[in-house]
Amino acid sequence: MVREHHDAVDAAKIAGRMGLHVTTVRFHLDALCDEGAIERTRIQRSGVGRPRTGYIAVRGRLDYQSLAEILALELGDTAVKRQRRAERAGRRWADRVAASPLTEPVAQQDVPGIVEPSELLDRQAATTAEIFGRMGFGPELMPAAKSRAGKRQRTIRLHACPVRDLARAHPEVSCAMHRGLLHGLLTNAAAADRGAKKSPRAALRAELQPFVEPELCIAKVITGD
Repeated sequence: MVREHHDAVDAAKIAGRMGLHVTTVRFHLDALCDEGAIERTRIQRSGVGRPRTGYIAVRGRLDYQSLAEILALELGDTAVKRQRRAERAGRRWADRVAASPLTEPVAQQDVPGIVEPSELLDRQAATTAEIFGRMGFGPELMPAAKSRAGKRQRTIRLHACPVRDLARAHPEVSCAMHRGLLHGLLTNAAAADRGAKKSPRAALRAELQPFVEPELCIAKVITGD
Protein backbone atom coordinates (compact mmCIF):
# COMPACT_ATOMS: atom_id res chain seq x y z
CA MET A 1 0.00 0.00 0.00
CA VAL A 2 2.93 2.34 0.63
CA ARG A 3 4.05 1.79 -2.97
CA GLU A 4 0.70 3.08 -4.22
CA HIS A 5 1.62 6.56 -3.00
CA HIS A 6 4.17 8.64 -4.90
CA ASP A 7 4.76 10.81 -1.84
CA ALA A 8 5.20 9.85 1.79
CA VAL A 9 2.17 8.47 3.64
CA ASP A 10 1.69 8.26 7.40
CA ALA A 11 0.48 5.35 9.51
CA ALA A 12 -2.86 6.99 10.28
CA LYS A 13 -3.85 7.19 6.60
CA ILE A 14 -2.94 3.56 5.97
CA ALA A 15 -4.76 2.48 9.13
CA GLY A 16 -7.88 4.33 7.96
CA ARG A 17 -7.87 2.61 4.59
CA MET A 18 -7.29 -0.83 6.09
CA GLY A 19 -9.65 -0.45 9.07
CA LEU A 20 -6.89 -1.28 11.56
CA HIS A 21 -5.62 0.40 14.70
CA VAL A 22 -2.80 2.84 13.95
CA THR A 23 -0.53 1.12 16.49
CA THR A 24 -0.86 -2.19 14.66
CA VAL A 25 -0.10 -0.55 11.31
CA ARG A 26 2.88 1.31 12.71
CA PHE A 27 4.31 -1.96 14.08
CA HIS A 28 4.23 -3.57 10.64
CA LEU A 29 5.58 -0.44 8.96
CA ASP A 30 8.52 -0.43 11.35
CA ALA A 31 9.19 -4.07 10.49
CA LEU A 32 9.22 -3.20 6.78
CA CYS A 33 11.68 -0.38 7.53
CA ASP A 34 13.99 -2.85 9.27
CA GLU A 35 13.83 -5.06 6.17
CA GLY A 36 14.71 -2.14 3.90
CA ALA A 37 11.47 -2.36 1.89
CA ILE A 38 10.36 1.12 2.97
CA GLU A 39 11.95 4.01 4.82
CA ARG A 40 10.93 6.71 7.25
CA THR A 41 10.83 10.38 6.36
CA ARG A 42 9.21 13.57 7.62
CA ILE A 43 5.90 15.04 6.39
CA GLN A 44 5.71 18.79 6.91
CA ARG A 45 2.44 20.12 8.31
CA SER A 46 0.67 22.90 6.44
CA GLY A 47 0.29 24.86 9.69
CA VAL A 48 2.14 24.88 12.97
CA GLY A 49 3.33 21.76 14.73
CA ARG A 50 6.06 19.18 14.47
CA PRO A 51 6.43 17.17 11.24
CA ARG A 52 4.69 13.79 11.13
CA THR A 53 6.54 10.54 10.51
CA GLY A 54 5.88 9.30 6.99
CA TYR A 55 6.84 6.21 5.03
CA ILE A 56 7.95 5.88 1.41
CA ALA A 57 8.71 2.81 -0.67
CA VAL A 58 12.30 2.18 -1.66
CA ARG A 59 12.55 2.51 -5.45
CA GLY A 60 15.88 2.25 -7.23
CA ARG A 61 17.91 3.49 -4.28
CA LEU A 62 21.61 4.00 -4.88
CA ASP A 63 23.28 1.58 -2.48
CA TYR A 64 26.54 1.64 -0.58
CA GLN A 65 28.19 -1.45 -2.03
CA SER A 66 30.53 0.42 -4.38
CA LEU A 67 31.20 2.97 -1.65
CA ALA A 68 32.23 0.23 0.77
CA GLU A 69 34.72 -1.05 -1.79
CA ILE A 70 36.27 2.41 -2.08
CA LEU A 71 36.39 3.01 1.67
CA ALA A 72 38.12 -0.34 2.23
CA LEU A 73 41.05 1.06 0.24
CA GLU A 74 40.95 4.58 1.62
CA LEU A 75 40.56 4.32 5.41
CA GLY A 76 43.59 5.03 7.60
CA ASP A 77 44.74 4.32 11.14
CA THR A 78 43.97 7.78 12.57
CA ALA A 79 40.85 9.95 12.60
CA VAL A 80 42.64 12.64 10.58
CA LYS A 81 43.61 10.15 7.88
CA ARG A 82 40.14 8.61 7.85
CA GLN A 83 38.50 12.00 7.49
CA ARG A 84 40.78 13.13 4.67
CA ARG A 85 40.54 9.86 2.78
CA ALA A 86 36.79 9.43 3.35
CA GLU A 87 36.18 12.86 1.82
CA ARG A 88 38.33 11.90 -1.15
CA ALA A 89 36.33 8.66 -1.45
CA GLY A 90 33.13 10.71 -1.42
CA ARG A 91 34.39 12.68 -4.42
CA ARG A 92 35.14 9.45 -6.22
CA TRP A 93 31.68 8.20 -5.27
CA ALA A 94 30.21 11.31 -6.91
CA ASP A 95 31.86 10.17 -10.15
CA ARG A 96 30.11 6.81 -9.88
CA VAL A 97 26.80 8.41 -9.02
CA ALA A 98 27.05 10.69 -12.05
CA ALA A 99 27.77 7.69 -14.29
CA SER A 100 24.92 5.56 -12.87
CA PRO A 101 21.91 4.90 -15.14
CA LEU A 102 19.70 5.83 -12.16
CA THR A 103 20.98 9.40 -12.24
CA GLU A 104 20.96 9.97 -16.02
CA PRO A 105 17.57 11.73 -16.03
CA VAL A 106 18.91 14.12 -13.40
CA ALA A 107 22.38 14.64 -14.80
CA GLN A 108 21.25 15.24 -18.37
CA GLN A 109 19.22 18.37 -17.70
CA ASP A 110 20.06 20.79 -20.48
CA VAL A 111 19.82 24.54 -20.03
CA PRO A 112 21.02 26.22 -23.25
CA GLY A 113 22.39 29.70 -23.62
CA ILE A 114 23.39 32.14 -20.93
CA VAL A 115 22.16 31.11 -17.52
CA GLU A 116 21.92 33.49 -14.57
CA PRO A 117 23.89 32.54 -11.43
CA SER A 118 20.64 32.22 -9.47
CA GLU A 119 19.31 29.72 -12.01
CA LEU A 120 22.50 27.70 -11.83
CA LEU A 121 22.25 27.62 -8.04
CA ASP A 122 18.62 26.51 -8.13
CA ARG A 123 19.29 23.86 -10.74
CA GLN A 124 22.25 22.38 -8.91
CA ALA A 125 20.48 22.46 -5.55
CA ALA A 126 17.51 20.61 -7.06
CA THR A 127 19.80 18.05 -8.67
CA THR A 128 21.66 17.51 -5.41
CA ALA A 129 18.42 17.07 -3.48
CA GLU A 130 17.17 14.57 -6.06
CA ILE A 131 20.33 12.46 -5.85
CA PHE A 132 20.39 12.56 -2.05
CA GLY A 133 16.75 11.54 -2.09
CA ARG A 134 17.55 8.47 -4.16
CA MET A 135 20.14 7.52 -1.58
CA GLY A 136 17.61 7.61 1.25
CA PHE A 137 18.37 10.94 2.96
CA GLY A 138 14.78 12.21 2.92
CA PRO A 139 15.77 15.66 1.58
CA GLU A 140 13.65 18.79 1.87
CA LEU A 141 14.78 21.62 -0.43
CA MET A 142 14.10 24.97 1.19
CA PRO A 143 13.41 28.26 -0.63
CA ALA A 144 16.34 30.47 -1.56
CA ALA A 145 17.73 32.66 1.21
CA LYS A 146 20.77 34.76 2.03
CA SER A 147 23.73 33.38 3.99
CA ARG A 148 25.34 35.30 6.82
CA ALA A 149 27.90 36.55 4.32
CA GLY A 150 25.12 37.86 2.06
CA LYS A 151 25.45 35.10 -0.54
CA ARG A 152 22.42 33.44 -2.10
CA GLN A 153 22.01 29.88 -0.87
CA ARG A 154 19.70 26.87 -1.02
CA THR A 155 19.40 24.73 2.09
CA ILE A 156 18.61 21.03 1.90
CA ARG A 157 17.27 19.56 5.14
CA LEU A 158 18.23 15.88 5.36
CA HIS A 159 15.64 14.13 7.55
CA ALA A 160 17.09 10.63 7.19
CA CYS A 161 20.49 8.95 6.86
CA PRO A 162 21.01 5.44 5.45
CA VAL A 163 24.10 5.01 7.66
CA ARG A 164 23.05 7.00 10.74
CA ASP A 165 24.62 4.57 13.22
CA LEU A 166 27.96 4.72 11.42
CA ALA A 167 27.73 8.52 11.21
CA ARG A 168 27.22 8.82 14.95
CA ALA A 169 30.00 6.38 15.79
CA HIS A 170 32.52 7.56 13.19
CA PRO A 171 31.59 11.00 11.80
CA GLU A 172 35.12 11.37 10.49
CA VAL A 173 34.24 8.62 8.00
CA SER A 174 30.54 8.88 7.18
CA CYS A 175 30.04 12.65 7.42
CA ALA A 176 33.34 13.40 5.67
CA MET A 177 32.41 11.00 2.89
CA HIS A 178 29.03 12.68 2.40
CA ARG A 179 30.74 16.07 2.40
CA GLY A 180 33.09 14.83 -0.33
CA LEU A 181 30.10 13.52 -2.28
CA LEU A 182 28.40 16.91 -2.02
CA HIS A 183 31.52 18.72 -3.24
CA GLY A 184 32.06 16.15 -5.98
CA LEU A 185 28.54 16.64 -7.35
CA LEU A 186 29.20 20.37 -7.72
CA THR A 187 32.60 19.78 -9.31
CA ASN A 188 31.20 17.28 -11.82
CA ALA A 189 28.34 19.62 -12.74
CA ALA A 190 30.75 22.48 -13.37
CA ALA A 191 32.96 20.24 -15.52
CA ALA A 192 29.93 19.08 -17.53
CA ASP A 193 28.94 22.67 -18.24
CA ARG A 194 32.45 23.55 -19.39
CA GLY A 195 32.57 20.45 -21.59
CA ALA A 196 29.30 21.44 -23.22
CA LYS A 197 30.68 24.97 -23.78
CA LYS A 198 27.81 26.55 -21.90
CA SER A 199 28.04 29.84 -20.09
CA PRO A 200 30.60 29.75 -17.26
CA ARG A 201 29.16 28.42 -14.02
CA ALA A 202 29.25 30.83 -11.11
CA ALA A 203 31.47 29.50 -8.34
CA LEU A 204 29.30 27.32 -6.12
CA ARG A 205 30.38 25.89 -2.82
CA ALA A 206 28.80 23.40 -0.48
CA GLU A 207 28.53 22.96 3.25
CA LEU A 208 27.40 20.02 5.34
CA GLN A 209 26.31 20.41 8.97
CA PRO A 210 25.84 16.97 10.56
CA PHE A 211 23.29 16.39 13.31
CA VAL A 212 22.06 19.92 13.91
CA GLU A 213 19.23 17.96 15.54
CA PRO A 214 19.24 14.27 16.55
CA GLU A 215 17.45 13.29 13.32
CA LEU A 216 18.46 16.17 11.05
CA CYS A 217 21.51 17.20 9.02
CA ILE A 218 21.81 20.30 6.84
CA ALA A 219 23.41 20.58 3.39
CA LYS A 220 23.84 23.95 1.72
CA VAL A 221 24.67 25.00 -1.84
CA ILE A 222 25.92 28.58 -1.87
CA THR A 223 26.71 30.89 -4.77
CA GLY A 224 30.08 32.60 -4.83
CA ASP A 225 29.08 35.77 -6.65
